[in-house]
Amino acid sequence: MESAEAGKSILLIPEPKKCKLGNGYLPWNKAKFSCDKDGMPSGENLVCVCPDESLKEQQYNLSIGDFGISIFAGSAKGAKLALQTLRQIAMQSDGLGLPYLEISDWPDLSTRGFMLDISRCKVPTMQTLGFLVDILALFKFNRLELYTEHTFAYKDREIVWAGASPMTPAEYRMLDGLCRAAGIELVANQNSLGHMERWLRYPEFQYLAESKAPFVDPLGTVRKFPTTLYPDETALEFMDGLYANLLPNFTSDKFNVGCDEPWELGMGRSSAEVAEFGKYTVYLKYLLGLNSLCKKYGKKMYFWADVIMKDPTYAAKLDSSASPILWGYDYDTTFDKDCAYLSSLGLNYLVAPGSNTWNSFGIRLETAAKNIAEAAEAAKKHGAEGLMLTNWGDGGNHQPYCAMYPALLCAASASWCGQTRLEPKKLAEGMSKLMFRDATGKLAAAIMEMGRIDPAKNLRSYHHRLFFAEDSEIDSLRSDTNSIALDYMEQTWAAAMRELSQCAPKSPDGKICIAEVKLGLDMTAFAINRAKNDPHTKTSNARRNLKLIAAEFANVWLARARYGGLEEALCRIQNVKPELFVHQYNV
Repeated sequence: MESAEAGKSILLIPEPKKCKLGNGYLPWNKAKFSCDKDGMPSGENLVCVCPDESLKEQQYNLSIGDFGISIFAGSAKGAKLALQTLRQIAMQSDGLGLPYLEISDWPDLSTRGFMLDISRCKVPTMQTLGFLVDILALFKFNRLELYTEHTFAYKDREIVWAGASPMTPAEYRMLDGLCRAAGIELVANQNSLGHMERWLRYPEFQYLAESKAPFVDPLGTVRKFPTTLYPDETALEFMDGLYANLLPNFTSDKFNVGCDEPWELGMGRSSAEVAEFGKYTVYLKYLLGLNSLCKKYGKKMYFWADVIMKDPTYAAKLDSSASPILWGYDYDTTFDKDCAYLSSLGLNYLVAPGSNTWNSFGIRLETAAKNIAEAAEAAKKHGAEGLMLTNWGDGGNHQPYCAMYPALLCAASASWCGQTRLEPKKLAEGMSKLMFRDATGKLAAAIMEMGRIDPAKNLRSYHHRLFFAEDSEIDSLRSDTNSIALDYMEQTWAAAMRELSQCAPKSPDGKICIAEVKLGLDMTAFAINRAKNDPHTKTSNARRNLKLIAAEFANVWLARARYGGLEEALCRIQNVKPELFVHQYNV
């Protein structure tokens, strides 16, 4: 929106449903506002009427005039959303004060969530999580999950989480309180069937495994340890013990039990049962058992829907209290068809697109934007509860943390307002004004360019594969592309570097973002050089660059995350040329 008096534009993300600008400004001495201990808007010249029963729960009317600031909200949720709109306006207002205006706003989707993977090596510091909560609130997200396999300090389970720098009960209680004040629901998350290799690698827990390892998963990866529980009463008793330790730290009545990708189901101890009754019957029986546990703890169960949607007739057998989460991260995700089916059953459900940052050194920007838009469009069309953007850490979490920021803004916009696709110009402007506070606009431009470097549209970027390819694989991988594609990658990389060199962010994490993007671009450059010039990292220049990348990776990691998991992630980089690092710590 643009002020007619000063000609200065103010960008609000997500865009309000109704907004009318007036002529004039409320001077700062009358425009000061803050929040009270419960996160509600307050100020000497601010009036907040809540609840206003004429408005929806998350609806608010915000007015700024010579009288001060007035907020009418359907509930405390709506009032806190109005506060975030005020913050965005204030961040873009100059010495004249806050512009006169009237806004009436409400979301298209009631749940607008974000899930951060903290089990693929990287567990954020509490400071980082606090900053994340602030960003999520600013863009009107209202749900946060931290994806967990082993990174919670379960009592008497130290053998699993020692060295991982896990979240503790006290930290989750603190984060829960911070989220409540910000208008965000912190939802517990613990995978409960598949992806349990962090547990099943230890002899103490192998009695729970469906089958032995090694095996090759559907992604073509050789798994050295079992990943899936044998879905019986013993497994349910085990999960009950974990839930008893985890769930009391959350005030939310919701719980995500995971249960995606149980790759070995039917391959081992359950093979006879699967042969007799079918794989999906065995899965559903266990899932309903987990749902009973959720009810025991007063929680509503959410779960990943990939298994149940492989034979959608089984979704009809779900307890209505269980909520599937439809996930998919690529162009061809069948959100429209799957949403239509779940809605026909009367089920509550979420859609879950992805940030498309994992398995890259940046972001697959076009894939992310289209994936998010398609998910939001289907959710609105068929009446889903909401959308939850996922940010995974597959492959060691080597991507820049700030590379997820474009996806965050895309998801915020798509889940709130009628326009499901945030145009690139507004996306860059939003990052510059509201995230980086960068008057040059260059940091956002660098990240946008970084998102265009890789021609691959699938879920593993080509430059990422090049970087980590073993010497025996690199030649065949190089043949997958051509000189034109590599030239394009190099030119786009150079454009990103130019933009980065001119940026001047003033946000609290601005310097960290610069270091993260620079490291991502350095890793991309190393990968391109492997493809074009030095596939086996033999030259002195390439070897030196790899050493510098490994050193800087550790520094950048520790700026936002805890130490646990760093060695595992760093080891993948060192394994590109192990002889450069093998004697590093020998004295």
